[in-house]
Amino acid sequence: MEYLAHLKRLADLEEGKEVVLTIRDLSPGRNKYLARVARVKVSRTPEALARWDTLWAHSAVGFKDPRPWGVKIVEELGLTVPGQPYSDIYRSLAKM
Repeated sequence: MEYLAHLKRLADLEEGKEVVLTIRDLSPGRNKYLARVARVKVSRTPEALARWDTLWAHSAVGFKDPRPWGVKIVEELGLTVPGQPYSDIYRSLAKM
């Protein structure tokens, strides 16, 4: 499977570290672009890229990281992020 995630800064992704992201499914079909919140582990090792799902990272201003990440979903956290509407989504994700 392939996913897309928008991050405040691309540097927020670190090799082998778990992070909470809102990921969008890029699979064709009815669920394409379905967003969900998940705790994921990311890696760029050849083993992760071969066995894990693919993650395409974009910065908040739309810059696309040209190299994909391997992503492994550790825990599904739901379809929404708790917090105040119109607040900083990245601050809310950091609390999860």
